[in-house]
Amino acid sequence: MRLRIIIAAAAGLFAFADLAAAQTAPAASTRSRSTTAAPATGTPAATTTTRRARSPAQLRNDQIMRACGAEWRAGKTALQAAGKTWRTFLPECRARRVRT
Repeated sequence: MRLRIIIAAAAGLFAFADLAAAQTAPAASTRSRSTTAAPATGTPAATTTTRRARSPAQLRNDQIMRACGAEWRAGKTALQAAGKTWRTFLPECRARRVRT
């Protein structure tokens, strides 16, 4: 008999805790990722996460990828006519850029 009373009381507490949490928390679909509001000037909101600074090697890789992408876009039709694809062009471009 006592066990039934304890179980019923525990079930009531869990139901009350769920009801209280549902009333205080907004729906998951209405929450945004950023806790700061965007300024009225139309610029994106400032992020609250902190990131580690990129290493010199990562920055150099970014420069190489941008340069190779620009080179590919500039000569895309001629490169494709020569049978090159982005996948075959990129390693060649990277090899040229790393040496310089």
